[in-house]
Amino acid sequence: MGKATRTRNIVLVGDLVASRRIVERSAVQEKLWDCLKQLNSKKREGLVSPYTITLGDEFQAVFSAPDRFFRDALAVLIALYPVAVRFSFAIGEISTAINTKQAIGMDGPAFHEARATIDRLKKTKSLFAIASPDGAGLTLINQSLALVSHTIGKWPRSRLEILRGFSENRTVKQMARDLRVTDKAVYKSIDAGAIRTIVPLLEEIIADLRQILEQR
Repeated sequence: MGKATRTRNIVLVGDLVASRRIVERSAVQEKLWDCLKQLNSKKREGLVSPYTITLGDEFQAVFSAPDRFFRDALAVLIALYPVAVRFSFAIGEISTAINTKQAIGMDGPAFHEARATIDRLKKTKSLFAIASPDGAGLTLINQSLALVSHTIGKWPRSRLEILRGFSENRTVKQMARDLRVTDKAVYKSIDAGAIRTIVPLLEEIIADLRQILEQR
């Protein structure tokens, strides 16, 4: 465990949608475990408490910065496709010591808000929501994320992979080679999915969240 802190962090709670109706549920849980293990092995980029499965269908992590949020979320969505996953991010204080080994055994307003937000998400079709205990400055961000959720929730896996590749500055030729399709097919998917609009929007949300963390 790390030292107790009153600094603001971001708590993630993730949840598989309609998990009890998933066929071959154990296989999906295994895919989730493998994906989170890979994410934990990557460069930290603000990940201070690693992705940890807390229940069979839920997982948590703690961040000091938002930079990798959506890249990680896309990795999970792609790994578990066609199973959908909700992601609740809450900015706030953690009143206990940061557990740098597993995202368990911690408490504070950020955890309470993340849990409340995942419960609210279960009543919607949105995949993402960002909250804070004071609720300030996040309305437009969440409306934008609701639109993104509505859009990508209808996509085939290949387009999600193109979105991830585009966000990682991969070239069209690289994406076409990996997906075993033509360059033209990649360009068509980029245009049909408005990916040139979605990626800058997500980057702007990340910048806004970084500013919120710095100001409060």
